Amino acid sequence: MTEEELRYIKGIGPKNASSLKRIGVNSIRELLFFFPRWHVHKSLITKLEAIETGGKYFILGTITGFEELKRPGRNIIKVTIFDGSPEPLTWVWFNRPYMRPLFIKGKKILLYDTVENTRWGRQVTGSNDSFFFLDAFEEKALADGEILAFYKTTKILTNAFYRSVLAGLMKTHLVDITEMLPPGLTAKHELYIMKEAILKIHFPQTLAELENARKRLVFNELLILQLFLAKRKKFLGKKVKNRNYTVSTAVYDELQNKLPFKLTKAQERVLKEIKTDLMKPAPMNRLLQGDVGSGKTIVALLSIITVLESGYQAAVMAPTEILAEQHFNSFKKFFASIGYNKSMLLLTSGMGAKERREAIKDISEGKVEFVVGTHALLQEDVVFKKLGFIVIDERHKFGVFQRLALESKGVFPDALMMTATPFPRALVLTLYGDTDLSVIDELPAGRQPVFTKWQPEKKRAEVYNFIIQRLKTGEQAFIVYPLVEESAKSLLKAAEQEAVQLQNLIFKDFKVGLIHGRLSSGEKESIMEAFKEKKIDVLVSTTVIEVGIDVSNATIMLIEHAERFGLAQLHQLRGRVGRGSARSYCYLITGWVSSSDSFKRMKIMEQTNDGFAVAEADLDIRGPGELFGAAQHGELDFKLIDLKKDRGLLELAREEAFHIIENDPEIIKPENSQIGAFFKERFSQDLEMVTIS
Repeated sequence: MTEEELRYIKGIGPKNASSLKRIGVNSIRELLFFFPRWHVHKSLITKLEAIETGGKYFILGTITGFEELKRPGRNIIKVTIFDGSPEPLTWVWFNRPYMRPLFIKGKKILLYDTVENTRWGRQVTGSNDSFFFLDAFEEKALADGEILAFYKTTKILTNAFYRSVLAGLMKTHLVDITEMLPPGLTAKHELYIMKEAILKIHFPQTLAELENARKRLVFNELLILQLFLAKRKKFLGKKVKNRNYTVSTAVYDELQNKLPFKLTKAQERVLKEIKTDLMKPAPMNRLLQGDVGSGKTIVALLSIITVLESGYQAAVMAPTEILAEQHFNSFKKFFASIGYNKSMLLLTSGMGAKERREAIKDISEGKVEFVVGTHALLQEDVVFKKLGFIVIDERHKFGVFQRLALESKGVFPDALMMTATPFPRALVLTLYGDTDLSVIDELPAGRQPVFTKWQPEKKRAEVYNFIIQRLKTGEQAFIVYPLVEESAKSLLKAAEQEAVQLQNLIFKDFKVGLIHGRLSSGEKESIMEAFKEKKIDVLVSTTVIEVGIDVSNATIMLIEHAERFGLAQLHQLRGRVGRGSARSYCYLITGWVSSSDSFKRMKIMEQTNDGFAVAEADLDIRGPGELFGAAQHGELDFKLIDLKKDRGLLELAREEAFHIIENDPEIIKPENSQIGAFFKERFSQDLEMVTIS
């Protein structure tokens, strides 16, 4: 395809070309692949009177009035929207006074958002990407039954601009679009050819055409990603690790019998899957998924024993020092309790120079058999003598290259990745399609769901009084403040100030402690130890306690500014309590919830403790684009994907990708030449990841 400069295309010019480049559109091809945000047809628009609370709808109405409420530090604009239904809709904007000039009576507005029932009536909380003002042409086109495409716009790049320019490009440049898929594949799955998909995604005549275009483009992206994952899986499957693990069944059974608790059936099933992998000639590449508190760590430990007993080294990498320290102390305590003696070492960036030199020497000479650490494990001078097994905790917090850097410390070590973020199966297949999957879908006996309550600022005193009553019975509490990088200093200062205020005014009869990421390793370890030993009653913290912290006597979690946290993070924080048999509580205190997404997150947290349900809801709210960003597999475009709708398509793409790689590993056969060229272009920077180890 020609890469003729955008500025010379009819209808664009220098000014628009400059604006397009600012949003990442640098060529004609990229403009043709700049897909609409919405497609709207009159059949998709719902009248206010027919809307069910909680759903997301297209609403077409007229602005009939607005009022502005000003308070110190707060500005609220309430816009009234009428669509002929008996009751209007209130469109609320928080702290956006600059929006006021836009709300003109008589203006036609198209909304795509969630409607909530409130004591003030039906309401939508405004957000910048949930509406378009309609011009006369758009209003008539919708009334006439046309399907209108709406794009990501700016003041200069309007919907009218996109529609006009793209209409011209369809006549002059659509012919340059090359077909990526083999002809047999498009026919086999009744997929549009690429030219037709591009034409119909921008200018569909029917909703069926639109869906077929979307389906083809989604299949493209999924197939390319699955090819990458299939290629890596095939590469690993052909490798021979040249390690034989021989562990006496009697030794293993004796160790398991010494456990102070009984493993759940899910834990036993996963252990069996891991043991089977360890006995294979190819290296294990397995993702262990389980909700907070499901017992992933003990499964990893019991798996590691097989490796250690066979004379190989094992390494566990955690995303934070506090989690690495907790793992190290827990592992030591566990091994001591079952009378299992192996040399262990904690490696973090907080170690002194002399201590680190000695640690690295002992690892390289094999004197240390089991190493727990943070990113410090990835340093070039960290060399293992016989690394056989790696565990990466909270896998999604590490990049692909970080994982592979740890793998490169051994000869195709067996790898177990763990995550307490229970992604839906479709997302797991897409992000981690090169791995085998194990799921612990059962919590240990005696665990109770955590009672979760969303409270406004005015209920703070009530929450404090409740915490005091629980503290009097000997229980402990966490109070968490958000930590945002851009304002880390100010927020950290707020946590410190709050800890002082809480100690002096609210919890003066109890001991309040403070922990955050700026403390040294020793300081953090000392504070956590004091909390475990009940020398601290209330621990004020930033998100350093998000994962892995296990204090069974802590039964209350208070999350401040909860609206600033994502759903997965809220669920992780809640998982720090409810780890014993006592009833536990999680309170979410928010200021003004300024978006419908924040509102939904709070409601979901109140409604379910199930991490898998939380993950599904998170996917619905955030969409797949942001979540797929974690894959770090090049510039994939998932704006069109709907994982709930497209699960069958994902399975299909996965099946075809693995079939192609099985029969044409280098993707060079004539029938695959186009897809192979596209694959190499897309992953030109990342192909070495396939063969690193």
